Amino acid sequence: MIDFHAFTAEGEYFLFFPCSARLYQLSESAASLFAELALPTGRQASWSNLHRLPRTAIAEQAVLAGELRDLVHAERKESRLAPRLTDQARDGSALSSFSLYLAQTCNMACCYCWNRGGSFGREPRLMARRETRLVTELIVSLAEASAETDIFIKFYGGEPLLNFPALERITLERITLELRRQEARLAKNFHFTLDTNGLLLEGKAAQFLASHFSEIGVSLDGSQAIHDLQRPGVSGEGTWLRIVENIRAFPNPKLLALRATLTSRSDSYLDTFRQLSVHGLRRIELEYCHETGYQEDSGYRELVVPPQRQIAELREFLAYYVDAISCYRELSEIPFLSNLLDDIARLRRGSRAAMPCGAGRSTLAIDSRGQVFPCIAFADRNHFAMGQAGCDDCLPLRDSLDGPGESRLSCRACWIRYTCAGGCFATHYDMTGHTRKPHPDYCRAMREKAEVYLHAMAQMQKKCPWHLADAPPSV
Repeated sequence: MIDFHAFTAEGEYFLFFPCSARLYQLSESAASLFAELALPTGRQASWSNLHRLPRTAIAEQAVLAGELRDLVHAERKESRLAPRLTDQARDGSALSSFSLYLAQTCNMACCYCWNRGGSFGREPRLMARRETRLVTELIVSLAEASAETDIFIKFYGGEPLLNFPALERITLERITLELRRQEARLAKNFHFTLDTNGLLLEGKAAQFLASHFSEIGVSLDGSQAIHDLQRPGVSGEGTWLRIVENIRAFPNPKLLALRATLTSRSDSYLDTFRQLSVHGLRRIELEYCHETGYQEDSGYRELVVPPQRQIAELREFLAYYVDAISCYRELSEIPFLSNLLDDIARLRRGSRAAMPCGAGRSTLAIDSRGQVFPCIAFADRNHFAMGQAGCDDCLPLRDSLDGPGESRLSCRACWIRYTCAGGCFATHYDMTGHTRKPHPDYCRAMREKAEVYLHAMAQMQKKCPWHLADAPPSV
């Protein structure tokens, strides 16, 4: 028995083997023969049907069948050698990433905001000085117990820079500078990042971030017209111009990454990427409005881009993008990097992860009250709380995402299980009420997107194979 996935894209035929992450392009004849020889289960190839082929075609088909047989035998051997799936440590020793809800309030009124400006529909709140001290102590203790040497701290919201001006700036500075002072004693490297809407990315805040942070993600939804429609200020005013001015004036633009959210109102993926690329920042990340999110707003679903439009836009973008990057010999030379390259890289690496992410294991989120959750998507959902900064019983943190293994049995036969690993816990909870039970629509969308990424990988192999130098060989 061997895993494979056969599919067509743009009139071409492909065969993907999940265990080895190898992708093969087949001729029409080879694809047709493979389909005939594959058992109805679609999980194993059988060559006993060869004698049923027409006599006039038997010689040519026999050669093809021999080549396919050798390929499948090689992949079967590879699957036997593949390492078993392993789960991440559950004792807290692998903790390396902490997301802090510094401000659970916002100075904008984005139409698609999944966490309601970080407040989740509750009273807006800034992390106070007492919680700042307790959260810092908690991070130090968890980092000290972790086997990881690189510790990542992300400041999140709402808008985290609302907790910087005037007397409140001690919150951001205290955590950052105190952890810097602990680096030598702990033998750890702390890396600080921040997600901001960009309105307050100026003055002392900008200077501080440029001096102490490794990345600042700024939200900008493409053109001025689309951005101001989707991301107005709290009074309905336009925000695009001020954000762009702050980006241009930022002391160290190499630290900035632009992030856009695409809705049914947005321009296409490609047009949005082009509009963001004019700002000259190297990293551009685009994502579609979440299928779930905070949906008490009855109009939220109207913002979600239909799956087929997403697939068509991704195909258009990647066709353009592969042509663009083929002009460069190294990824570091590409002026504007898209996060879709990360998705392609995960497929071609063939990572065999038992879990989709490190939520609750390597990653934690801490809200403005000091309560600990598995990740930012579970913040302020009390059922998933793992502990409280400042409480004696907060360690070891309880596993609030633990669930019955049988809820993910459907993943065992899925050809993208090694890259998807079951999918996002929070999305599953919103769609099915269970963190370990994916919705069929979610799985279908993931598989369709994976086919788009694999086709892009094949085009990269033809046009710019140096970008896949560290990938398993593909034919």
